[in-house]
Amino acid sequence: MNLSKSSSQVGGRIVGLFFLVVGFFIFLTLFPYIDRQSIVITKSEKLKAMPLIVDTRKSEKSGIKAEKVLQPLSKPKTEPKSICDFSAYRTDICVMKGDIRIHGNSSLVLFAPNNPNEVAASDLNKTWVVKPYARKNDGTMATIRNVTLKSFARLEKAPRCTTNHSVAAVIFSDWGYCGNYWHDFNDVLVPLFITTRKFNGEVQFLVTQKRDWFFSKYQPIISGLSKYEVIDFDKEQQVHCYPKAILSLYQHKDFSIDPAKPPYGLSMVSFTKFIREKYSLEKDFAVQIGENSWRKPRLLIIGRKHTRVLTNIDKVISMAEELGFEVVVDDLNRGPYVQEAARVVNPCDVMMGVHGAGLTNIVFLPMNAVVIQIVPLGKLNQLFYDEFGVPSRDMNLKYLQYEILEEESTLIDLYPRDDPIFTDPMSIHKRGWLELSRVYLQQQNVKLDLVRFRPVLEKAMNFLRQ
Repeated sequence: MNLSKSSSQVGGRIVGLFFLVVGFFIFLTLFPYIDRQSIVITKSEKLKAMPLIVDTRKSEKSGIKAEKVLQPLSKPKTEPKSICDFSAYRTDICVMKGDIRIHGNSSLVLFAPNNPNEVAASDLNKTWVVKPYARKNDGTMATIRNVTLKSFARLEKAPRCTTNHSVAAVIFSDWGYCGNYWHDFNDVLVPLFITTRKFNGEVQFLVTQKRDWFFSKYQPIISGLSKYEVIDFDKEQQVHCYPKAILSLYQHKDFSIDPAKPPYGLSMVSFTKFIREKYSLEKDFAVQIGENSWRKPRLLIIGRKHTRVLTNIDKVISMAEELGFEVVVDDLNRGPYVQEAARVVNPCDVMMGVHGAGLTNIVFLPMNAVVIQIVPLGKLNQLFYDEFGVPSRDMNLKYLQYEILEEESTLIDLYPRDDPIFTDPMSIHKRGWLELSRVYLQQQNVKLDLVRFRPVLEKAMNFLRQ
């Protein structure tokens, strides 16, 4: 009796368990076809109208594609933008998108946005005059040709387009201080990279006061930034029409790039990588000295020939070789043949020289190389640091600055030691750049104190060991 009852209970439990298992598998089979909209519970009708970010990743275990609502994404409001920005210290710049008509011979740009609501109302039916050269607040700006920009809600009475383009246009000048190697990079080439790299070559340059030699000398850089013919802005009689245009060039700081400034994200590391690519330079990193390193680090000394000459360069070479360097001496003055200078510089691990435009060639050095700038007398330490020290570090180079003493300057052979040139350099500064340059940059050569300078070369060697 008890045995029969016990058997009946066990049988019932087995049957129940069977139906439970079968039901579970049926649920799993039908689950992907369930209307999953019923699973998403919205809090309000307002939330329903908002776009959702949805995670549609598959489960690794079941392979079932499941949607998960992560968060509502509200539609961002687009604020009207100003066409021109005159607030920057180094340059004035105007950015346009819409109907843009350019007549270079009359230095005129006409612009109407595709949607007038995207532009600040105060910027419509307005005129700006811009000097498209990245040297704002400098006396040379008086030599830069003005370009006039006029904005309208619609271009109803504008001249008809004679040439239509589908790419962006960038208008700038290569006048000013161009012809000085450092200014070529600082005033035009680095700003041009900042302004146009984002277009990946789909941009055309319209150049006012165009110097043909400039575009020939730097052809690898120019063609690396634009796939199109450069237009001589001043001679152009046609009306060129573009969907986008930038008037003038961005500039952040001397001979360098600030990734935190518009158009954001670029750096001097990306610039020097671009330079090495366009000049087909093979060496990306300086030599690392270690137990398994057999090659001597190569030291390049810039041998200036006219001003700020290193008068005891032979003794400096001997000391450097004694410390373990392979020494190369070159003035790097190749005129229009920049490629030749680049090929001398790139294999080197250390570059040193008295302050001057020749140090601009640091753009061709491999990363982690060492730059040694020798600063002559004249209380120019900070200025010269800004021009080459900051850029060196922004390029991922090591930087050493050696500031000479009076005994290392040949000015002691020209002036008495109680002259303001030695006792009060700032009084020379107050006389203006021409006088300052004549005394400290034109008349001065350098004779290094080898005992004092030796630790600098030793530190450069130690940098390469790290």
